[in-house]
Amino acid sequence: MTKVAVVGLGIMGSGIAANLVAHGHEVVVWNRTPGRAGGLTEVATPAEAATSAEVVFEVTADDDSSRQVWLGADGILAGAGPGTVLVSSATLSVDWVAELAAACAERELTFYDMPVTGGAAGARTGNLVMLAGGDPAMPATLEDALAAISKEVRHFGPVGAGTRFKLVLNALQATHMAAFGEALKLATAVGLDREQVGRALVDRPGGVITEMAWQSVIAPPEPINFSAEWARKDLDYAARMGQSGAHPILDSVLSVFSAAVAQGHGQDDWSTVAVTPV
Repeated sequence: MTKVAVVGLGIMGSGIAANLVAHGHEVVVWNRTPGRAGGLTEVATPAEAATSAEVVFEVTADDDSSRQVWLGADGILAGAGPGTVLVSSATLSVDWVAELAAACAERELTFYDMPVTGGAAGARTGNLVMLAGGDPAMPATLEDALAAISKEVRHFGPVGAGTRFKLVLNALQATHMAAFGEALKLATAVGLDREQVGRALVDRPGGVITEMAWQSVIAPPEPINFSAEWARKDLDYAARMGQSGAHPILDSVLSVFSAAVAQGHGQDDWSTVAVTPV
């Protein structure tokens, strides 16, 4: 049994916490909005969560929320002690992850950037894929915790590498989602039956995102898989990461999601770009 803290109880964090408990780990949680712990042991601050834990998973929304829970006066680093393993499983910018990693190293604390993929279903069922940056020789406490929440850990290199890959992955997936929506709109505009076209695209070119997009068009998911605002945020972080080169497709897809958010669809599932004119 490992003592684990989960900081952030959104779609991913709540699933991670529930699976840790189901596998017999001792779990404490902190959430910005209190009272959403669903029977889990809730503490008052991220520092308090870290004080009692061997492993801390942070799963917040963006750089601003992450910075606050790590570096605030009552943040994770104020409570973490020697031997605590710190993991950010949020999707963040590479600049902030580098700054956070340096802050952990200065305190001689073990840190991994380990964003996740697998969506809401993966979080609920404990079948996430962890995209890791950091020392591949993971402490046993971390390995025990990861076994409860994931089906695979993919190691991409030193700290920061997991985040870089996650931004590349999300940029490609968002491009696929936007392109699927454009294909459906084009098919409808030229008189094809949308249902028939959608089923055919699931067969060819197929793939996980095509299937997700089509199922979301047929029946908007509740709860959502991934918000349009989160997709826009990740695309923005990816564009900033790749600012040294030209990425016209990425820039175009970012504009599609930015328009969807500007039109009031930020809290809708990211498949909104497949059905909403933008």
